[in-house]
Amino acid sequence: MGVTACAFVIWQAGRIGIARTLAQYALVANDREAAARAVRILPGDAETHATRGLVLQHTENYSAAIRELERAVQLRPRDYFPWMILGVTRDLNGDSNGALEALRQSIALAPTYAKAHWQLGNLLLRMGQTDEAVKELRFAASSDSTFLPNVIDLAWGLSRNDSAKTVAAIQPQNDSQRIALAIFFAQHKQGAAALDQFRALKSLSDERVHDLVHELLNTKLFPEAYEVWARLHNMTASTPLLLNGSFEDEVVVGQNGFGWQIPAEPSNMTISIDPSQFQSGAKSLRIDFHGNSKPTDALASQFAIVKPQTHYQLTLYSQSKDFVSAAAPVISVTDAADEKTVLAKSASLVSDGAIWRAISIEFTTGQETKAISIRLSRQECSTDPCAAFGALWVDSFALSEQRTK
Repeated sequence: MGVTACAFVIWQAGRIGIARTLAQYALVANDREAAARAVRILPGDAETHATRGLVLQHTENYSAAIRELERAVQLRPRDYFPWMILGVTRDLNGDSNGALEALRQSIALAPTYAKAHWQLGNLLLRMGQTDEAVKELRFAASSDSTFLPNVIDLAWGLSRNDSAKTVAAIQPQNDSQRIALAIFFAQHKQGAAALDQFRALKSLSDERVHDLVHELLNTKLFPEAYEVWARLHNMTASTPLLLNGSFEDEVVVGQNGFGWQIPAEPSNMTISIDPSQFQSGAKSLRIDFHGNSKPTDALASQFAIVKPQTHYQLTLYSQSKDFVSAAAPVISVTDAADEKTVLAKSASLVSDGAIWRAISIEFTTGQETKAISIRLSRQECSTDPCAAFGALWVDSFALSEQRTK
């Protein structure tokens, strides 16, 4: 008797293994015949019926899929997953009320499972039950942050692009949700709304705060980007218009934001901080030219926040040694929101002999100008690339507001 029982257990275990392996293959390969064979081998198994139901759903045979999934929930009524898949499949088959019933049962069995709430929220949204839909979607996003961007986008659309109503729908409870909202608003040029969420952050440790600076810069929201960047760098509102003008502080190559922007891999040139030559302080920026390069590429640049319709003066000092090129280095000032709008450009920065040469540029910002780009590059050249050789130093940059004459 014991041997017979043991043999039966082994035989049954083998059937279960074969059927479920076949079912998994059917799911991966979308093979309806393999799924049917798995059910024939193990007709009383909820898992094989559920898997066949999924395969039939994927192949758009919704009626047959529903029958299999209903059999699965009969065999295993306390498993949330087949209930959820049944709800989705009924919805695909046009049975909204049946879908609603199945999804609510799935949530009753697993109330914290985010995906069931997500599916229910989307169904309710299509049924016009917006308030309840948003509640379900918000719960899904709070349980699984991967849903949050889509929920924010839905709330934005439902509110007809109203940032305050979007925030009210999301009801952010933590920094992760607040920074996600801030980045979304930045991407949609809602600077004030982005800053509201940023200012509510408890901590700046989330790497996505740097993403917020990047998005604000991308959408030309320069004052808002500067506020975020300054707080990240522990800077105050009394910071001068132009940062690190004498290159005394560290310059991070390839950094994003404000302060000096230096290219990471300039072509045929070396850009460095030189402690042996300086006009003020103890350092300067040195550029050594070694051959062909694109003359209009920025060698160093910086955004500065300014007032519209205001007169400014930019001053700096330059020095060069053995510089030879058809395209001399120059400084240009453009509207940061539209770099085709050139506000001013200097004469050549090449000096006569080993002396520091004072350079001064005056300009007036436009009616909509909120930030400028200060850019060191070379003049346009008749050939591109255009060769340059020698060394250039720049130092003691300063930007000041001037009284209108």
